[in-house]
Amino acid sequence: MRTVTDKQGRSWRIWHVVPQSAVLIQSSPEMGRGWLCFESDGDKWRLVQPPENWATLPNAELMELIRGAAEVKKAELKKAGV
Repeated sequence: MRTVTDKQGRSWRIWHVVPQSAVLIQSSPEMGRGWLCFESDGDKWRLVQPPENWATLPNAELMELIRGAAEVKKAELKKAGV
């Protein structure tokens, strides 16, 4: 897990999620390798198939990855029990 501050001064927690559910892996093969979760002040974004070197990227480059991420809607979070 990493904590990064973006250009606007907002703090983001970023970590790699590896799915354990065979159902998820089978139903969404693109998510089988996992995803990066970006979280800040209740907002969550998911980047499927992140680069393997994400943990060693400079902070600015890591924050650029969020441009390719999809927002996780609050309804999805409720459904998942989060």
